Amino acid sequence: MKKRYHKYKTAKILLEMSHTVSSSLSLETVGEVALKESTKALGADHASLFLLDDSMKHLYLEKVRGFSKDQIDNVKLMGSWEVISDQLVKNKRPLIVNNVHRNPLFRNKSLPFSGERLPVSSFLAVPLIKEKRVIGVLIVSNKKMSGRLFNKDDERLMTALSNHIAIAILNAALYQNLKNLFISTVKSLVRAVDAKDPYTSGHSERVMKYSLAIGRQMGLDGNTLENLGLSSLLHDVGKIGIRDAVLLKTCGLSQGEIKHIRQHPAIGVKIVEMIKDSRNIIPSIRDHHERFDGKGYPYGLKGKAISLEGRIVAVADTYDALTATRPYKKKFSGKEALFEIRRGALGQFDPKVVRAFIVSFSRYPAIWDTRHV
Repeated sequence: MKKRYHKYKTAKILLEMSHTVSSSLSLETVGEVALKESTKALGADHASLFLLDDSMKHLYLEKVRGFSKDQIDNVKLMGSWEVISDQLVKNKRPLIVNNVHRNPLFRNKSLPFSGERLPVSSFLAVPLIKEKRVIGVLIVSNKKMSGRLFNKDDERLMTALSNHIAIAILNAALYQNLKNLFISTVKSLVRAVDAKDPYTSGHSERVMKYSLAIGRQMGLDGNTLENLGLSSLLHDVGKIGIRDAVLLKTCGLSQGEIKHIRQHPAIGVKIVEMIKDSRNIIPSIRDHHERFDGKGYPYGLKGKAISLEGRIVAVADTYDALTATRPYKKKFSGKEALFEIRRGALGQFDPKVVRAFIVSFSRYPAIWDTRHV
């Protein structure tokens, strides 16, 4: 009966772990779930996830659970972990050590397992293997109940968990590489747009920086910030469809030219719509020239009918436009631009976004420093 219960518990843990880590493409989330479920399943005090670096020779700490802040620095010390790494990478088998201080592998007093620097008395380490290659190590240490030892049942459970974790880590790494490639491509496109006008060089990346600063001050969650960053970077991508003669004109524009240049948000939307799963980044591209009082363009949206991202990018875009050097206007200092935007809170901008901008400007002056713009 006890054996059957253990098998049921193991299957339940594996099912829950598999579902959670397989549904995530974030290495941060995969690591967090892996350590949480490992300590919970084995009733352990701590867990640490180490990954091999690009040289495939050295472990680095990716995620840790259960150690105090001071102890984490000692977890990062490589000495003892390199001993474990050598064992697991060479043998590709789990390692159980139920008495660290009596084990011949860890008698060197300079290693972080010694004394109180790291309260690890026992551990179970399993290699994370994918396609016969070790990509990392998962270490669970110190069973909570005194006298409890890590055993073969624990080893079998952790080995099964490690298979799911290894797959999830590689998937997350692949996704991150693809995302990095996508961001690099987007930045190249944006720089091509900015390069059409020598006076707007770096504009889109600065607007992204300012937008994210405001978004963080407003307490936006990680996914929303990620979408805000990408959409603010792309906010002017539609200018690629605007005639250079209009875009680069330094004197007054005719009504027809104004109408033409005001098409760039809609052109940007058409470009970005071709990107798969782009619905979350379209609103701020579409809305960044709308005004809170409804007098903006291209659709004359008003108040909260304008996306939050669009309202944020509107402030960030204006700040950069005011503080950047242009041949046809005075360059504002950061504080002058702040006062100008604060006046705009009466109609042009969302007052809540302006308040977040002002607080961020005060708390993080380095972000808003325009001396080199």
